[in-house]
Amino acid sequence: MSPGSINLTDPLDYQWIFEAAGVGLLEIDFHGCIRRINPDGAAFFGSTVDVLTGQSVMNLTYAEDIPRTVEALGRVIDGTVPLVVVEKRYVRADGEIVWSRSRVSLLRKTSGPPDSVLAVVADITELKRAQQDLEALNLSLRATLDGGLLGLGIALEARDLETSGHTVRVIHYSRRLGEALGLSDEQLTELKHGASLHDLGKLTIPDGVLLKPGRLDATEWAIMQTHALKGYEIATRIPTLPCAALAVIRSHHERWDGTGYPDRLSGEAIPLLARIFAVCDVFDALLSDRPYKQAWTQEAALHELRQQRGRHFDPRVVDAFVSTFEADDADGA
Repeated sequence: MSPGSINLTDPLDYQWIFEAAGVGLLEIDFHGCIRRINPDGAAFFGSTVDVLTGQSVMNLTYAEDIPRTVEALGRVIDGTVPLVVVEKRYVRADGEIVWSRSRVSLLRKTSGPPDSVLAVVADITELKRAQQDLEALNLSLRATLDGGLLGLGIALEARDLETSGHTVRVIHYSRRLGEALGLSDEQLTELKHGASLHDLGKLTIPDGVLLKPGRLDATEWAIMQTHALKGYEIATRIPTLPCAALAVIRSHHERWDGTGYPDRLSGEAIPLLARIFAVCDVFDALLSDRPYKQAWTQEAALHELRQQRGRHFDPRVVDAFVSTFEADDADGA
């Protein structure tokens, strides 16, 4: 054997590898007690080898992470898996909370069954802090986007004061209906963004048409119908707006029977979020005073939705809306 080489049959060389591994190494018995820990592991905990040896690893673990730690150790000890990788928090000697990614496996013995595990502990505290900062920034940006889109939607109402509060109400209805239909959080956000901007295209409609106190003639109605497509075209210039939200803006005036606009889609060819929003939009419109009509009663509006099942609206969506609305009404919501 050449000078300076390591003899892996020599227990002293094994100890040298343990001491100089460059990562934290802990031998933990089946009761969670630290039998051995190397200097890198001790440094991670902000303590010394002598102080940490004999302590329970659970005493060092952040309280909320103890159940996951017990579960991970148990799976290795009972042979369910040969190795687990667990991310968890520890509390250092100075009280600082640190994060680790630990690889835990059985520590085999030369004779007899194993009675301890080996944990290879890597410090990922800075990585976790960076992830948390990024998540906080993402939440802040999302809140800014949500607020901006809602603000724009409400600002659109300034051109038509008779619909004041419409945007906030249809967002509320849409979320409740979306939850009832089992939409994911991502889909609910897309629905909210689409609902916020659903009337964006009305910016392009002349006041003489938009605010006319009466029924529109054929020419005026054709102009009014352009707002869905015009709104979609404007909204496509918002780079963070997802396609599903754009579909709400474009397709919320399509009808289940194919007689809607702008694309005369029918049935399930109409995007789901647009089908959901259409019910909420029409319901609130029926309950609201408009230049061309007085507000309907709640009972009359719900009756109209039922009448339009399979004609204007997706029957399943109507049924879910009516059930949800009646449940909310019964609870006093």
